[in-house]
Amino acid sequence: MAKSFRERQRELREDVILDTAYQLLLEQGYQKMNMDELAAQVGVAKMTIYQHFPSKEALAIGVIVRGMKIIEEELTPDFVSPAPALERLTAILTKSLERRSAMRRINVELPSIAVTQHPGYLAQRDRLAAQWSQLIEQAKAEGSVDRSLSTAVLVRLLFNAFQTDFDDLLKAGSISAEELAHTLITVAIKGMHA
Repeated sequence: MAKSFRERQRELREDVILDTAYQLLLEQGYQKMNMDELAAQVGVAKMTIYQHFPSKEALAIGVIVRGMKIIEEELTPDFVSPAPALERLTAILTKSLERRSAMRRINVELPSIAVTQHPGYLAQRDRLAAQWSQLIEQAKAEGSVDRSLSTAVLVRLLFNAFQTDFDDLLKAGSISAEELAHTLITVAIKGMHA
């Protein structure tokens, strides 16, 4: 059934709120972001924002979940490409890590339990895990990933590697963002090889 005008309008308004909140969170961080400023930039009353998101924390989690959805949408072409599964997985991990580094500032300032236990986050994580699992299984069938390795464990290791905090190394200049991505992906992919 087609959505009503009111439903489409609500979704569009929510998208604008999330886009604007994302920019403010990147510029100011979670602690400094002000809901009054957000409402002013969106061009709505603050109460309108609270109709969509009951708290600042819920809004930030909404930004994170939406970022994960964008990753999923951006990765769809790589996911269905004719390239070998391990190459597609490498491309997907690279893009995911790039997007994740932009989201890092938001995640750092939120209690991780609030994010990782949120139903929207869990559902989106499960969708990404299913995609990654499918690619790993395809790579096993192609002979490029060791069949004796547990796909569920490999997916969990990939998620955990991407969630580990490397900010201290980046801030100290010990490693660049490119070196970090290359190292994580190389170790992950080589560790899977048959």
